[in-house]
Amino acid sequence: MAVPERPRLRPLSARRHDTEGQSVVVLVDPQRFCPAPIVLPSDVYEHVARRLDGTNTVEDLQRLIRQATSLSVDVGFLRGLIAELDRSLALEGSTFDAVVQRFRDAEERPAALAGRSYDSEPRRLAAELDRLFRSRGGAGRLALPAPRPAAGGAATRPRLRAVVSPHIDFERGGPVYTWAYKHLVEESDAEVFVILGVAHQYCRSRFVLTRKDFATPLGAARTDQAFVDALVRECGDHLFADELTHRTEHSIEFQAVFLKHVLKDRPFTIVPILVGSFHDLLLRRSDPLADPEIARFIAALREAERASGRKVAYIGGVDLCHVGPEFGDPERVDRTMRATIREFDRSLLDRAEAVDPEGWFRTAAEVGDRWRVCGLAATYTMLHAIGPSKGEVLRYDQAVDERGRGCVSFASMIFREAEPARA
Repeated sequence: MAVPERPRLRPLSARRHDTEGQSVVVLVDPQRFCPAPIVLPSDVYEHVARRLDGTNTVEDLQRLIRQATSLSVDVGFLRGLIAELDRSLALEGSTFDAVVQRFRDAEERPAALAGRSYDSEPRRLAAELDRLFRSRGGAGRLALPAPRPAAGGAATRPRLRAVVSPHIDFERGGPVYTWAYKHLVEESDAEVFVILGVAHQYCRSRFVLTRKDFATPLGAARTDQAFVDALVRECGDHLFADELTHRTEHSIEFQAVFLKHVLKDRPFTIVPILVGSFHDLLLRRSDPLADPEIARFIAALREAERASGRKVAYIGGVDLCHVGPEFGDPERVDRTMRATIREFDRSLLDRAEAVDPEGWFRTAAEVGDRWRVCGLAATYTMLHAIGPSKGEVLRYDQAVDERGRGCVSFASMIFREAEPARA
C-alpha cells in the first residue's frame, strides 16, 4: 500500500531512555497494533517523528530539518523511515486502516495474550490452570459436575448470582482466580455469563460492547447475540464506538480462558462488556446512577436478563488498588503501606459484600481515588445489576514488586441471591 504523502503518527506514548551512551525514544502503542515498541534516536524523534502531524511532505521535513539544524538529510532516508513506520502500523492511513478493518470484519476476537501471558497450547494451558487450583493459596481440586436441584425437595443454597475475579496476570494472581471459579463451576447452573471488565484505555462511552466471540486456546467462548441485541435496542449503537478497545484488553480475555477451562464442554454464552472510567463522577463525588447513560445501561442489563428467560450470572473481572512509583507515587511500597492498602480494601470490600454500590463508590471517592481502584466502575455496575444479594470475600492478596515499586491488590468474591424474608 502507498505510504501517506503527508504522514501522521498515530497517538503513541513516547519515553526517553539512555542506553549505552545513546539517547533514544521508545514509542509504545497503547492499542497494541504495533507489533513491537519502536526505538528511534532522540534526534530522529525530535526532528522527524514529532513533525509527522499530517501536514508535512517528505520535502517539507527535509526543509524543516535544515532550518533547525543546518543539516541536509537525504530524502531517501526520510522516505525509508516513513515506510518502516507505516509497515509497523505507527502511521494513520491505508495500511493501518486495513488492519483495523480486518478486526472489525472478523467474527472472533483473537486471544491477544495467548503465548505471552499464558500458554497457547491447549493441554499445557489446562495443566497450568489445574496447577493453580492445587497451588499454595489455591481453592483446591474442582468438583466438575454442574449443580443439580436437590432431590426430594431438600433445602439448597441460594442461587449463585455473581462472582468477582481478578484480572491481574495468572502468574501473580492465578491462585486467587481459582476461588471464584471453583464456586462458579460447582454451584452455578447459569447459561449466560455477563462479564464486566475494565477498559484500561480511554473510551468515549461508559460501556463498550462487541459481538465477537472470544477465541481461547481451549475453544471459543461464544458471545450471546440476542443479549447484545437487547442492550443495543435500549441504549443505542454508540456502545460499539470504541469496540477496538476489546482487541487487546485482558480483563475479559482472562475470564473467558478460565470459563472455558472450568466449564469444559458445558454449553454457555458470554456477554463481554468493558466499563470505562467514572473518574469524573468520583471527583465530583456524584453517585454514578445520577448519570443518565449509566442508569440507562444498568436498567438495560436488568431488562435484557428478564427478557432472555435464561439463567444468568455475572462476572466482575476487576482488580483493586494500584500503588507505588510504577503508578506515579513518589514513595516505595513498604510493609506499612501494604497494611494501609489492606485496611482500605477491607472497607471497600465490606461495601461490596453488603451489595451497596453507592457505599462502594463513596469509599473510593472519599479519598479521591488515592489508591487507583481500577475495578471501581465495573464493580459498581455489577452490584446494581445483580439485585438483592449477599456477597462474601473468599480470598484476598497483593502482588508487590520485589523492589517495592508497585503493589496491585485483588480478591475473589461470590454473591448469592438474598433469601426471601420469612413471614
